[in-house]
Amino acid sequence: MATKGNDRSGGRTRPGFGTQTAAAAQPKQETTVRQPVQRRSIDKRQELVAAAARVFAEKGYYRTTIEDITTLAGVGRGAFYHYFNKGKSDVATAVVTEGFTMDAAVPMLPRIQSVVDASIALATLTPVVPVVKAAARLATEQDHPDFYGHLVRLYIPQVTQLIQQAKEFGELQPGVDPAVTAEAWVMLYSGTDQHARLDYRRLPQKIAQANAVIVRGIVTPETALKLDMSVQRGDLLVRQSRWAKEYIEGLEAAASVGSPT
Repeated sequence: MATKGNDRSGGRTRPGFGTQTAAAAQPKQETTVRQPVQRRSIDKRQELVAAAARVFAEKGYYRTTIEDITTLAGVGRGAFYHYFNKGKSDVATAVVTEGFTMDAAVPMLPRIQSVVDASIALATLTPVVPVVKAAARLATEQDHPDFYGHLVRLYIPQVTQLIQQAKEFGELQPGVDPAVTAEAWVMLYSGTDQHARLDYRRLPQKIAQANAVIVRGIVTPETALKLDMSVQRGDLLVRQSRWAKEYIEGLEAAASVGSPT
């Protein structure tokens, strides 16, 4: 085995072995310089998305101004347009995209549990995490076609696939159409979300009730006995998800002011 510094061929060092030449070392120096700059750029963009989410969640799309966002983020308009050159619609798109980025549904048995889990986890997050709350609000503002229906378009194909798998596993009653059921389930979620906004604390409970209505109408009695459709499951799932940190911080912040919203 060659020792460090001696594994050379024609004056060149093989990648990963030996001592680098000056030419080979140069790219690493550039990477070292650029990484902090790139990190700061990503962080600043994320700060703007977070600020926008808080304002959108409170005011909605049309009442929010760029000044609202930049003031909360502590940056100037120039910095805002550096990251979002299309203006308010650009940052709103970023909020919707991030807010609806959930962990991939874990294949559960029964498969229908995966659909229940996805809905109760989203309902648990929405009142607590600003970017998720903002995404839900933007996605149901009917006058803005870029955002309206985003939740429906995003989730119906995924839910259809899971319900189709449930059908193949024998979990469903005869005659259940996965595509029709998926659309009804997601639309029921969307409508429940909108009606819960006067008191978002009630959303997890309302979604758990809606899930029970749907599930009782489509699954076999044997499958129903195996399902966990409790509100508490939402809290458990979120604490194990990519949103755990934001969720716990949101709960702590709400507790400090005496209100979960």
